[in-house]
Amino acid sequence: MKTLSEFGTLGLLSLLLALVCIPFIKKVALKINLVDKPNYRKVHTTATPLIGGIAITTTTLAILIVSGNFFALLKEYLPILASACILLIVGVIDDKSDIRAKYKLGIQLLLAFVVAFSGTRITTFYGFLGIYEIAVWAQYLLTIIVITGVVNAFNLMDGVDGLVGGLSLLGFTMFFISSVYFNDYFLGKISIIFMGSIIGFLKFNLSKNKIFMGDAGSLFLGFILVTFGIHFMEKVNHTNNYVYAYGFLLLVAFFSIPVLDSIRVYLGRIKQGNSPFMADKSHLHHLLLTAGLTHKKISLFVTLFCMTIFFLGFGLITFFSTTLIILAITILFWTIVKILLMISNLKDWRKKISDLEQQ
Repeated sequence: MKTLSEFGTLGLLSLLLALVCIPFIKKVALKINLVDKPNYRKVHTTATPLIGGIAITTTTLAILIVSGNFFALLKEYLPILASACILLIVGVIDDKSDIRAKYKLGIQLLLAFVVAFSGTRITTFYGFLGIYEIAVWAQYLLTIIVITGVVNAFNLMDGVDGLVGGLSLLGFTMFFISSVYFNDYFLGKISIIFMGSIIGFLKFNLSKNKIFMGDAGSLFLGFILVTFGIHFMEKVNHTNNYVYAYGFLLLVAFFSIPVLDSIRVYLGRIKQGNSPFMADKSHLHHLLLTAGLTHKKISLFVTLFCMTIFFLGFGLITFFSTTLIILAITILFWTIVKILLMISNLKDWRKKISDLEQQ
């Protein structure tokens, strides 16, 4: 109970500090032109400060430093936190003046290697496709690909207000619950502090006088979440098959929507003869916008969708293999997307018919 009380206090302090700091950081961002300007692909109409990632990181680190046991915590998470902060800086520079995609990718690959080299690696497929233990070289390769791929997929989800913030809040909530269950004090401490700072960000992000997460924020949070997930998988008791699947499914459930949506979008662009990296409006949140949902409803829908996948996975874990569970998650995702595409096509036909009738 004492630990839970401490966690509650840290979460509240993080929230309050975020609420105090964000207006100040916002003023600085406006002065240095660290803003997102509207264009044909974006739904906002005014220049909006890109400070969400800066605010969340600053708040979280400040509370961690003053909360005690900081150096002991840092000993365990230093490679992850240091790499994530470097990626945050890269994101800020990209938000301000744009960095070529190949340079950003190279930095992400390098940071992913640093994390893998520090010992945070995927060492098994957890029975997926019948594969368990894998060679060391494959551990490095798989870890680097997963971290880099997931970070970029998570970044691409940042298209409507509250979406990346809501998903991040859900992710750290999952980590917090897991930390309590497995008695992981440091993971619980970091998770609750992140939760407080993210709630503070969402208060501004979902208001009229808004701020955006920015690439800095989505890259930073995506990196933290995926590396924390891998670290957690390797830290839990490896002698229990259920625990193996728990850590694995936690990661799969949370990142399945961003990853599957990115794969779908990339394949769609290639099929049309375009570059897979050419920006368009074919992501899941764009389909939901076309279906008539508001930003808040889209964020709520995707977050609840993620939770549904999470509970689906853990409801099936005692009856089916991880391969079948991932297949079920994939089928559910593609079914939802097909329905949304049908709605989008129906609206396009209605518009065409309406235009013809007016001629």
